[in-house]
Amino acid sequence: MGLAKVAVGCPRLENLSFKWCREISDIGVDLLVKKCRELRSLDISYLKVSNESLRSISTLEKLEELAMVACSCIDDEGLELLSRGSNSLQSVDVSRCDHVTSQGLASLIDGHSFLQKLYAADSLHIGQDFLSKLVTLKATLAVLRLDGFEVSSSLLSAIGEGCTNLVEIGLSKCNGVTDEGISSLVACCSYLRTIDLTCCNLVTNNSLDSIADNCKLLECLRLESCSSINEKGLERIASCCPNLKEIDLTDCGVNDEALHHLAKCSELLILKLGLSSSISDKGLGFISSKCGKLIELDLYRCSSITDDGLAALANGCKKIKLLNLCYCNKITDSGLSHLGALEELTNLELRCLVRITGIGISSVVTGCKSLVELDLKRCYSVDDSGLWALARYALNLRQLTISYCQVTGLGLCHLLSSLRCLQDVKMVHLSWVSIEGFEMALRAACGRLKKLKILSGLKTVLSPDLLQLLQACGCRIRWVNKPLVYKDAI
Repeated sequence: MGLAKVAVGCPRLENLSFKWCREISDIGVDLLVKKCRELRSLDISYLKVSNESLRSISTLEKLEELAMVACSCIDDEGLELLSRGSNSLQSVDVSRCDHVTSQGLASLIDGHSFLQKLYAADSLHIGQDFLSKLVTLKATLAVLRLDGFEVSSSLLSAIGEGCTNLVEIGLSKCNGVTDEGISSLVACCSYLRTIDLTCCNLVTNNSLDSIADNCKLLECLRLESCSSINEKGLERIASCCPNLKEIDLTDCGVNDEALHHLAKCSELLILKLGLSSSISDKGLGFISSKCGKLIELDLYRCSSITDDGLAALANGCKKIKLLNLCYCNKITDSGLSHLGALEELTNLELRCLVRITGIGISSVVTGCKSLVELDLKRCYSVDDSGLWALARYALNLRQLTISYCQVTGLGLCHLLSSLRCLQDVKMVHLSWVSIEGFEMALRAACGRLKKLKILSGLKTVLSPDLLQLLQACGCRIRWVNKPLVYKDAI
């Protein structure tokens, strides 16, 4: 009924996403298609619709983008129906559609010869029929994501030879990706700007050499858990790919020397270095001195980083918006005092920084007025003084995690009554907060909270009218049953 009102009231609608709206059926989709003939982009991901919806969608003459991620009731027959429609489709996403095979994708390509983007992650086994049809898209196909597939060197070679205009290739978690396969692929695809090799743990520096030699326009390289690469391969990338804007080296075991080379990439915007225990303040200093455009930095569990590293970062990378310092357990309030200079910071993760207190939190929020998300889970020394600082200065905060912090009901109530933008709060195991404290704090936030994570034990002791009021105001409560275990930072 809700979709019907949209369809009837907005006949000129061009872009619509109703993914996860699992009460919508084939009837709703059919009505939408009949009333909204101008649709150009449609997302029906995670719906329980069938092939009949694709029969209806195939009649949309102007549709250019269609996403149907994890539509488990759609199969090859549905894609065959879609292929009979208008030839306007330019982007299709059938990722995680369990009953779609390469035969169905082949028929889709056969009916849509101008496809530019094809996302088929975790959905099928690549067959010869699919490959032969893929070649027909040689002039138009720019994006191909095959994450989670079983591939071979010969298959990657065939893709390279058949899709020479690719600008993005996704091979995340693909089994069988080797140096030979990457070399064959990139030799024919010199226009590649994004390469995703996440968890392709067979690739080595030889793959990086091939990429550096052939992909001079490279902007994004994802290498998470590619443990066989090192600073030598990254030196080639940094020297040959001057336009590099994003690189993910999470769990690659890189060191300060690797960061010394990457500092040559002055256009770098996103750098992910999680689980790199060999990186120290020295390496962070290299990045801070040359990569002033950086907007996102992930240092998750980079346990050698100290306050001095944050001082260098705040001095050289003032445009940072997203910063992850979780489990960097050498950081203290002194380090956080430097972060107050990052005026554009919106997302800050400080999970399990056991040395920081409310003083450090105050230093951050007095300077970072744009803060939207803050994670303080297991910051055991953060108390009410930290919450009072948040209540006074973090007026744009929308998401907050304070689980296991040593705060009281008074501090919690003041916080939730003061932050008018706060929508999502996680507050598990606040041992110093009484039942009355929770009651007052949650009543103060009624009407604003949209998500709440709290201990399941409180479900039977909080007043029923409070819980009904929260749910009536649109708050989704996630009740969790977690034992109270204090973990040291590791």
